[in-house]
Amino acid sequence: MDLEMTEVAFFNGTGNCCSNMGTLFKSELMSRCQLYLPPEAAYNCVAELGELGLAQFVDLNPDVSAFQRQFVGEVKRCEEMERTLRYVETEIVKEKVGIADESEASIPAPAPREMVELEASLTTMENNLREVNINYVALRKNHLELSELKNMLRKTEVFLSENQLNLQELDENTRLLDDTSEREKDIEDQTYSSMKFNITGGVIDRARLLAFERMLWRVSKGNVFLKVAEIDEQMEDPGSGDVLNKAVFIIFFQGEALRSRVKKICEGFHASVYPCPDSGVERREMLCGVDTRLSDLSTVLTQTTEHRHRLLVAAAATLRSSYVKVRKMKAVYHVLNMFSQRDGGRVLIGEAWLPTADIPDIRAAVNTGAQTAGATIPPTIEKVHTTEQHPTFNRTNKYTGGFQSLVDAYGVNTYREVNPSVYTIATFPFLFAVMFGDAGHGAIMLTASLWMIIKEKSLESKRNISEIFNIFFGGRYIVFLMSIFSIYTGLIYND
Repeated sequence: MDLEMTEVAFFNGTGNCCSNMGTLFKSELMSRCQLYLPPEAAYNCVAELGELGLAQFVDLNPDVSAFQRQFVGEVKRCEEMERTLRYVETEIVKEKVGIADESEASIPAPAPREMVELEASLTTMENNLREVNINYVALRKNHLELSELKNMLRKTEVFLSENQLNLQELDENTRLLDDTSEREKDIEDQTYSSMKFNITGGVIDRARLLAFERMLWRVSKGNVFLKVAEIDEQMEDPGSGDVLNKAVFIIFFQGEALRSRVKKICEGFHASVYPCPDSGVERREMLCGVDTRLSDLSTVLTQTTEHRHRLLVAAAATLRSSYVKVRKMKAVYHVLNMFSQRDGGRVLIGEAWLPTADIPDIRAAVNTGAQTAGATIPPTIEKVHTTEQHPTFNRTNKYTGGFQSLVDAYGVNTYREVNPSVYTIATFPFLFAVMFGDAGHGAIMLTASLWMIIKEKSLESKRNISEIFNIFFGGRYIVFLMSIFSIYTGLIYND
């Protein structure tokens, strides 16, 4: 649109053609009109014009900041509801729950009083989902810790039983690496409160295992014994769900000084350290207790997962309709922010470009909105004489819409100028075929375009599944003509 002003277009270009419509070779006759709407019916009137799709509003408050407009509070509430819907949609996609398709045309803009109900339902949905997600992540984190503890106890029991090692029988004279110089130094410094044989067990990420072992060796000067065993059980990160590859480590050392150093190294490498009893009886008792807790936790996790799935299924059933309602509501309030107030706010005045041939239909739509709102003062539409550059409105249908978009991508013709898209319907597919000229590939294109044309009613609601499919579906009639001409030229080229 060649207009040097701030505007919002409600043109959809696919309105029903009336008997007074302009020719295909020229754009529609346009009129700039003023709308006088009572405040109590302004929302319904603008919503009816939005459903009609034949108005382009002009901003009468270009110098007013967006934060100082009359309906800025309602716009912010709509944006907050959009944020809630995006969060819910993200959770639905993660769970791979099917989202019910809804036709945008079949869902009208909700009444202003429905905004409170919709906002309350979306807030409740978000709070319930967030609460369930927090509990679910906490349960999974607890399950992961118990699984790591179980694997650590099992690996420790296997290792100690194989080597018939009893920690309580080891006294202070037992040394892993008997180094005379080191022993004399330890005795002189008297930094070790006791030389009892100690054990530390835990779980660490396999990717950090090599650096972890090297650091232990350097800090302890070789006075530790490290035993490692990989965990075969598949584990997942509680937050992201990524697969974790972990290993159990058991560290044998002597002295309290090494205990503090080993603890700091484990913290630095984000290793999970768990208590490991010295006697085999205590380890087996702890393992039985961990198994019982894991069994109970798995039951709770299953119930929580089912409850979360039920919440997401219920949200997916109304997600698309809620999106449409919120966006239509936001668009209406955005247009109302372009209106100016007169007579102390008793009337809202707006200006819009309207197709001259459709003004009777627009008047009927505005009156319908006023009647729905129960307004006592009828709305008024008056033409305004202007010398400004008029906008270009080319009425299209599902066949010519693709060609019009193709021409508009290069440039929009000025007001009442000859519309080149009519000639493009014949010239563009033929020139493409002259270049392409392949009967085989043309047949494949013909099959694909015919499938989209035959199934267009069912595919209309799914066109936004991807940007590429949306482009091809919008230009299905272009592809159809290009394929026919390509088969023709391909046969001529014998290709």
